[in-house]
Amino acid sequence: MLETVPYTIIDRCRACHAPSSLLIPALEMDPMPLAGQFCISRKEAYDAVSMPLSWIICERCGLVQVLEDVNDRALFKHYNYASSTVGGLVRHFEQFACILAESYENSEPAFLEIGCNDGVLLNKLPATWTKCGVDPSDVARTTHESASDAAYELVNKPFTSTLVDRKQWTGKWDVISGSNCLAHISDLRDVFEGVASALRPNGEFWIEVHDLDALLDGSQWDTIYHEHKAEWSLDALTNCLGTLGFERISFERIPMHGGALRCRFKKTGEKKYLQGTTDTYLPKLEKLSLAYHRRNEHPTVRTLRSAVKNGQRIAAFGAAGRANVYLNQMVDLTFTWIVDESPLRIGKFIPCVGTPIVDPSSLDQEAPKKCLITAWNYKDDIIRKNPNYPGDWLTAFPIHQES
Repeated sequence: MLETVPYTIIDRCRACHAPSSLLIPALEMDPMPLAGQFCISRKEAYDAVSMPLSWIICERCGLVQVLEDVNDRALFKHYNYASSTVGGLVRHFEQFACILAESYENSEPAFLEIGCNDGVLLNKLPATWTKCGVDPSDVARTTHESASDAAYELVNKPFTSTLVDRKQWTGKWDVISGSNCLAHISDLRDVFEGVASALRPNGEFWIEVHDLDALLDGSQWDTIYHEHKAEWSLDALTNCLGTLGFERISFERIPMHGGALRCRFKKTGEKKYLQGTTDTYLPKLEKLSLAYHRRNEHPTVRTLRSAVKNGQRIAAFGAAGRANVYLNQMVDLTFTWIVDESPLRIGKFIPCVGTPIVDPSSLDQEAPKKCLITAWNYKDDIIRKNPNYPGDWLTAFPIHQES
């Protein structure tokens, strides 16, 4: 792990390149380590670097984004996230693969996925398709290298307009998709320009992103971290792609990750002007900020604090990014350990706070009185898989506030 984490302050919007004068402050959180960082020892955890974490909104296009930009090499050098280890995500990509196959059932498209991770989607698409994944992470590389007969080509680099030029991909691809990857990209405008160049005329771009409206409606401040560099509203996404000649032809809201958007765009070549949406979202951002600053008043926090005061042990379940955020923003809650099912994380420690990550058997062997489900978007799966846990399951999100 890097001893220091390089970051800069962005001086323009990631999506429309509006100048910093049009970036409006929305929320400032306590300093945070990288949410995707999991440490090999408690000492390394205590020595982990914390960085400022601020949210801003672009007055021109409406994109909500993180002000501090962490170098991509720091984000993806040790990426402890494999989609195939999460049952809910596997089911999601099985369904998405069926939708894509049905959408192009009378053709054999050339299909490219941005941010393919361990290939969970590409492996489920028809074998007759030409398939390629672009992903800079170590997880993508090691998974592809270990496959005896890989079903797709992997380009282990970030997707950029420069990569499109170098690979001579102009007009090559019929369909391009990206699921959750747009949250991790520093220069989104460059990526969109690369997609526009790589798609043939009337080619299609499928995007799955976190739904800003769901996040704000549930005051999901645990979803805000450095790796999630941008959070999209439907209007902001449509606006930014419209300026590059894309038309939105369908969308739906889906439950993935606590609320997401799935949008389908067609490259028509007809460019549209940006239409600001900032005024709609500023009041919602203010409510989120209020929920964050009142986080110690949440009933679940009071329950956990009371349990600790009475000498009871407390634990958490789900050592993903949300857990890193929550435990680092609630440092006075001392969790004995946090349970996770991923072999990439078991045996490691949460950065800064030093909470050990253990396998699910600990719930039966050393059952704590209270267990907070930090991976609350998979609450039903977690409870179903651990029927013998004798303690109380708790959640802290989503937060529903009065208007």
